[in-house]
Amino acid sequence: MILKVTIVAFAMLAVSCSPLGPLPNHNKFFILSPISQEGVSGTSASLDQQIAIGVGPIDFPEYIKRPEVVTRTTANRIDVSERNRWAGPLDKNFTRILSQNLATLLNSQRIQNYPWDRVSPVDYKVVVNVEQFDNNDKQATLIARWSIRDGHDGKELYATETTSSAPVGAGEEGASAALSSNVAALSREIASRLTLLSQHPHPTVSQR
Repeated sequence: MILKVTIVAFAMLAVSCSPLGPLPNHNKFFILSPISQEGVSGTSASLDQQIAIGVGPIDFPEYIKRPEVVTRTTANRIDVSERNRWAGPLDKNFTRILSQNLATLLNSQRIQNYPWDRVSPVDYKVVVNVEQFDNNDKQATLIARWSIRDGHDGKELYATETTSSAPVGAGEEGASAALSSNVAALSREIASRLTLLSQHPHPTVSQR
């Protein structure tokens, strides 16, 4: 037993002392990007600064809740990359970017991610069920069912489905940029509906 441990330790020392150094890491890491402030200048709708928005919960498909980047090759097949990875959990990155986009579009800092502090209740709650969020070689697709609910009694005020497709550009960042564009499209639809609800809070508006 002692001999085996000594051999393993010697092998590790030999690798660390190798003139070639440690083996290079060829993995590439990607993130989603938010809407830029310059991109919405003059078009964003300011929300009453007293209104608080809660984002979540957001349900994500299990097949993409993984560190590896997933590419859809056919309607019934996906490929999982061995080298391309997300820099963090994709569902958390999605939630963070959606919240950042809403803060930018609504010109509001009162955006909270689920679960939020009960001491600071929200006025509206945005619930999202992501059904597809992936890409092939040509385009990235987002399909999400979402609703806006009263933050106090949970009553559904609006519900719909958003489908967004964006072309995958050239380069290694083409897919993540296209997926970010889809999140931006979803964010704009949600921001628009939140603005309407805040201006006309009493009627219940629902679309299926």
